[in-house]
Amino acid sequence: MDKKIAELKKKLAIVILAYADYESLELALASHAKFSVESGVDIYILQNGRGSYDCERTYEVAKRYHYLYPDSIFVIDDIKPDIPFKSLKVLFGSKRFKKYDYIIKLDDDVMVLTSDWVDKLCACYIGGKDKYGDNFTYATSLVNNNPYGFKKIIENSKNLADEYFSKIARRHYVGPDFDDAFAPHTILPKEEIYSGANGTIWRYPFIARWLHEKTTLNPDWYINFSSKLKIEPVNNKERYSINCLLFEKKIWLNELTPVEPKSTDDEHLLHAYCLKYNKVILADLSIPMVHLFFFSQRNECRDMIDDLRKCYTDFLNLPFPITICNNRLIEIENRMRFLEKCQEKNTSRHGVGIVTKGARYVKDNGIKHTIKRISKRIITGK
Repeated sequence: MDKKIAELKKKLAIVILAYADYESLELALASHAKFSVESGVDIYILQNGRGSYDCERTYEVAKRYHYLYPDSIFVIDDIKPDIPFKSLKVLFGSKRFKKYDYIIKLDDDVMVLTSDWVDKLCACYIGGKDKYGDNFTYATSLVNNNPYGFKKIIENSKNLADEYFSKIARRHYVGPDFDDAFAPHTILPKEEIYSGANGTIWRYPFIARWLHEKTTLNPDWYINFSSKLKIEPVNNKERYSINCLLFEKKIWLNELTPVEPKSTDDEHLLHAYCLKYNKVILADLSIPMVHLFFFSQRNECRDMIDDLRKCYTDFLNLPFPITICNNRLIEIENRMRFLEKCQEKNTSRHGVGIVTKGARYVKDNGIKHTIKRISKRIITGK
């Protein structure tokens, strides 16, 4: 197995799609600095958005970690921002990715917690291929703030289950829409946990907060807890958020789009593919990972960032600060300066445009006609 893992890693790249969540990306890349850069696998950050303050700060974070680890972490910023599926497809089909046959795709707010996570995920993938052949599609891990991962954590921890069902659980919505083919919109009783699309934890930030307090902010417990778990098949009939997956590159390039050509959501395409062809998915639940926030949780849980930074500054024990700016007042000042510069730039362009048009009008119509036209506008307002 070790030899097979080594061979797979030679053709493997880790890809993180980044957009505008710089605070989460800082935490994620700090964890990669500790647990991924020595894995022997190249790490690429695809910056899929530019121009706004948050996008530019995210890009700044990515570049910072590239400068800290120039041989392991690389930033891609020359692919035109687009919907994630298309941006990733351009990257996977590019010359620079010709040497890679396999991809580990991670969300930009996913943290890894153990140094052996790459090797174990590769072993899970190889085992799936050996057992199921081409019917096997991808390997994933245990991600805590994830409908599937959350259910598995509750199922395997009596203490957390007792606390959840007695204090936290309530009747709740699940599913993205009433007519969704994967997960019809419905209300479940507090005794049930749904692990499919928009599952139990997805639209309830207070549940995510509770789970982070029990797992993310207690990483040693979470690592020890997950180490006792095994590899399990994932129900391919349930669509859920795929925060981490290892797959063969050709699937993304050649096999996803034909399933539903009108859909461009990468998760939807992949799950539609697995459902249509009854593909096997395996999760190694002994690989603990943290997913910080779904967009539906971010506003309510964002105040946890400071506690997360403090916890992981201590846990990771890196020789440099894990964040560019740990002072919120300075961050606000930086944002204001950025907006002022953008306003000055736009004003300057507008002024230059007026002068240019004015000069062209004088050249075409003469100074006398121009003065007469301006005087008329002043008097009549037309």
